[in-house]
Amino acid sequence: MDGKRWGVALGLAGALCAAPGDAAASDDPAGPAPARFAEPVRLRAGDRWLGGDRLYPSPVLYDVDGDGVRDVVVADLPGKPTWARATRGPDGAISLAAEKPFLGRDERPLDFSNW
Repeated sequence: MDGKRWGVALGLAGALCAAPGDAAASDDPAGPAPARFAEPVRLRAGDRWLGGDRLYPSPVLYDVDGDGVRDVVVADLPGKPTWARATRGPDGAISLAAEKPFLGRDERPLDFSNW
């Protein structure tokens, strides 16, 4: 990397599409095969790169809105978490809406002030 801040660039595409228990079960007496990850790809949320221009973006998959499709939550070093809503199209493809901040009960963006 050339020192620039990069957005989320991980092999998450397969994880977004996989069912929650896909890799857990195995009929092999030796146990499940080791996890294999796809080549990293940059993800777009809306018309921007997911986690773009963020300092150490750290993504995790979690169904924030309870619709059965795992969304992408991104935290960063300054402590400002965001999320991108994932939707599944008729063809099964996943798309991500624009990233937006998590809001507290007072409707203001959460800020954990890591600095």
